[in-house]
Amino acid sequence: MIISEPWVLAAAADQVAVDERSRFQAEAEAMLQFHSGWALLTTCHRVELYGVGPAPSWPGMLALQGRPAAGRLIRVAAGLESTVPGENEVLRQVRDALATARRRGLDPRLARLFEMAIATGRRARSGDGRQQPGLAEQAVAWLDSRVRLARRPVVVAGTGVMGTMLARAAAEAGALVTVAGRNPRRASIDLATGAAAARSSAAVAVALAGPWKELAGQADGLPPVADLSSPPAVPEEVRSALGGNFLGVDALFQPPGSGTAWTAQADALVEAAADEYVSWLAGRGSIDTLRALQAHAEERRRERLERLLRRLPDLPERERALVSAMSEQLVTDLLHEPLSALREDPDGSRAEAARRLFRL
Repeated sequence: MIISEPWVLAAAADQVAVDERSRFQAEAEAMLQFHSGWALLTTCHRVELYGVGPAPSWPGMLALQGRPAAGRLIRVAAGLESTVPGENEVLRQVRDALATARRRGLDPRLARLFEMAIATGRRARSGDGRQQPGLAEQAVAWLDSRVRLARRPVVVAGTGVMGTMLARAAAEAGALVTVAGRNPRRASIDLATGAAAARSSAAVAVALAGPWKELAGQADGLPPVADLSSPPAVPEEVRSALGGNFLGVDALFQPPGSGTAWTAQADALVEAAADEYVSWLAGRGSIDTLRALQAHAEERRRERLERLLRRLPDLPERERALVSAMSEQLVTDLLHEPLSALREDPDGSRAEAARRLFRL
């Protein structure tokens, strides 16, 4: 028996441009309709599809299987693959991906991997004392370097988590923030009004799920724009017209840092968690072998018992019951040590030996 391993197809900003990541995401979401056991993780800088068993082929995407795939998700959850090491937002996105996948019927082996990744991410962040700016703070700092934001109007388009973070960062920079969005209960103005207000603002920050269509054709006179949407919400013609006054999310991507005390500690936690998951996965194979061995023994016991009782047709019913009970107890006694060893199989080696010995 072959134990199925986890796999991942990953498209990150350092290797795949945002438009290609968007296409990959759309195709992956379509495939999830037919593969309910898979899970899709999307962040500002990555789209990653996880599964167990045979993996699909996608040219241009990073493909990992087995322990490297498990380690990848755990590293992402710990924040070691982020531009901002240990960022908190990515951990929430991993939790959201797990919740969404569970509603579709996530493979239990993959659910276990996500749970371990989230737990490791929490441990990595506990008491680390990091004080580094997140993507929203970096985007607002970029806008502030173009035009001073203090006491000046800024339009923030988007009312989700990232939009809220942009609005908070802009307010902390002293800007007079107006929030535009599709949800009238969370936004001050709608996106059409926000597009008109953008022309008279000092800067615009965007974090939308979907295109900001109302901004099309309004490139002339727009202030600097930072768009953290993935894919970009700002229309392509507006981005091109803005030139150096447009900041896309990929421009903020930096290779994950290393060499700090925190990254070293987090790396160690990730490696330990990956080892633990691989051992757990191997142990699942031992459970299947244990059940197969029990079924195999019971089948042989019944065959032998029936053969004996056919040769003793005059045996009274009480004696027949005693012989049957004795055969059951004998099999239980003989299998006690092998089954105990399989229940405590740390790496699957005992299960493999049992499969060979008993031809399971």
